[in-house]
Amino acid sequence: MPQRSIRSGLARSARSKPRGNAGRYGQIDDQLALILLSLARLLLRHGYGHERIARLSKVAFVDAARLIATKLNARASIARIAALTGLTRVEVSKILKSDRSSLFREDQLNRACRVAVGWQTDKVYLDKKGRARPLPFSAARNGFANLVRKYSGDIPARAMLAEMMRLGLVARDKAGTIQLLRNTPALPHSAVSSIEAITPWLNFVAEAGASLSSTEIAAQAQQIKIHFNSLSEAIAATRELNARQRSFVGGIQQLGTRSKRTGDYEVTVSIAVATATPFRPLRKKEQKSRE
Repeated sequence: MPQRSIRSGLARSARSKPRGNAGRYGQIDDQLALILLSLARLLLRHGYGHERIARLSKVAFVDAARLIATKLNARASIARIAALTGLTRVEVSKILKSDRSSLFREDQLNRACRVAVGWQTDKVYLDKKGRARPLPFSAARNGFANLVRKYSGDIPARAMLAEMMRLGLVARDKAGTIQLLRNTPALPHSAVSSIEAITPWLNFVAEAGASLSSTEIAAQAQQIKIHFNSLSEAIAATRELNARQRSFVGGIQQLGTRSKRTGDYEVTVSIAVATATPFRPLRKKEQKSRE
């Protein structure tokens, strides 16, 4: 489904919500749906599956419930956290008692990674030196199709092969033999920096939304595309934007009083400027070599 139709559908559902408290919950649902859609597009592109983020979500809700209980001077018991989050007491207890690093394994990124890890650990698919063997695309006991059926559930082997090739986990030669290259996708720095860029803003909004002293949060976002003839000009413009941001922040600080003691009211401002520096365009020869 095209992204525009998804967004328009969410907008129509927002208008159909009843007003009042129930309507506000509906507005939150619609905005969260848009946020999660954007995150899902970023994460799925690099092999980050639903199972891992679902586990992160549960851990986050448990941690948030503990913070809320602490601020209320209440004991953050398992039953209390379960009541706040909607999780079962068994789930809460497991999260509280377990080592956080053990909750997330390489095979929990997505099903493709699960297949790759199974390929590296199952003796049926290893050579005499304990390394993953190249496999034919057959349903035989030592074939790729059998491996997929064993470790991915109901995903067809051809669909899994296409996904693993997209993520750079496997390669297929002219004879049709499939070779394992890695067990996790190569995560580019741009994906990590994208998540890091939105984290401070989300933290600010969460704190402001939880504060009883804030009646409304005003936020505006505009996206501007600037074109340049060379990469050096684009990089120089990015540096100039960063310098102007620091100057802008200094100007905002001058709006208030010079001393915290002389002002009874505090306005918190969060400024987010995100710039995506382009890569050098590939030449025709480079494009053909990558294809």
